[in-house]
Amino acid sequence: MTDKKVIAVAFGGRSVEHDVSILTGLQFLEALDPTLYMGLPLYVDALGQWWTGEALKSRSAYPVSGAAAGLTQVSLDLAAPATGRPRLAFQKKGLMGEKTDHLEFDLMVPAIHGSNGEDGTLQGLLEFAGIPFAGCRTLGAAATMNKEFAKAVARLENLSVLPELTVTKPKKGSFLDPGVLKQDLTTALGDDAFPVIAKPSNLGSSVGVSKADDMDGLIAALMAIFRLDSSAIVEPFVQNLVEYNVAVRRNSALEIETSAVERPLSKTEVLDFKNKYLAGGEPGGPKLDTGPSEGMASLNRVLSPDELTATQAAQIHTTSAKLFDALSLAGSVRIDFLCNSETGEIWFNEANTIPGSFAYFLWEAAEKKVSFLSLTSDMIEEGFRLSAERLGATDAASGGATIFSKD
Repeated sequence: MTDKKVIAVAFGGRSVEHDVSILTGLQFLEALDPTLYMGLPLYVDALGQWWTGEALKSRSAYPVSGAAAGLTQVSLDLAAPATGRPRLAFQKKGLMGEKTDHLEFDLMVPAIHGSNGEDGTLQGLLEFAGIPFAGCRTLGAAATMNKEFAKAVARLENLSVLPELTVTKPKKGSFLDPGVLKQDLTTALGDDAFPVIAKPSNLGSSVGVSKADDMDGLIAALMAIFRLDSSAIVEPFVQNLVEYNVAVRRNSALEIETSAVERPLSKTEVLDFKNKYLAGGEPGGPKLDTGPSEGMASLNRVLSPDELTATQAAQIHTTSAKLFDALSLAGSVRIDFLCNSETGEIWFNEANTIPGSFAYFLWEAAEKKVSFLSLTSDMIEEGFRLSAERLGATDAASGGATIFSKD
């Protein structure tokens, strides 16, 4: 027996960010405090099947092929928390044939980026089942995944955001009408709207983002987005574009704190997925280390950039803290900003509730440094606290809503 808590880290998933999610999950597992926790890898493959096994902790194991790699296929027991610890069910062979066995754990860490993991769907399932988990609750995850909604909240907080046009995917058998699109674009962005940026409304950071210089380019960009998402947002392209990001969390004293600011590096005008995670778009693989080193930070970003004025830095930190509260966030969240380097104007771009590597490198470079090991421990303990706070009486009698008598 051990007093260590078992932490199930879920990664992979049915998402276009599947591969990056694997690296984030492996990093979290490696950064767990071994005196307090035991890590349980929980890989969700591209088909939505769940697997576990020690082999999953090694980066060299990927891509994996399920049972052929000696892994165990598992399913989440949604009823277990009502009578005991959360658990995973699996089939075990015995002398009398197969029987159902279980693996117990104490808390789950969602490390699935984008769809079906960062958007509130997994969080809602865990809340429904009463399974403790780390990071944002369902509300915060869902609210930030929808970029238009997150910007609307920012506007209510009187924070700077760019104007946008939301374009919905045409129904099957119909097409985008260039005339209507032009009229809508003019209404939303003005007569001289181009160039513009088009991006999915509900996917992770930098996925499906492209620049369009004219109507033909915009329609092509939108059609590409509609293969990934049911709606898109179109915004003005920021001239002299520079992006800045900062991580936000609530510390163990329940105070909101922000990390160092980063300026991601890009070889193109738009920081898309390849520029963000691949080595200059080359097939050399993601620029992410599997351990809590500064590898990701040093290879494609500048930390605490010198060109930021004190006023700009204050705007970034203050805006991020306000959004963390307004959007009901938790865990280690990254807030992204757009900046015109010539005018100095800064706009809130989007919030990422499960950022790559949980943005640990931004905390390691913060004025008040936080190690990756401390970050994982704080996220886990926060997860236990938030999950416990949500618990309440659910029987009909407690709510005065009894209809069917047990007598």
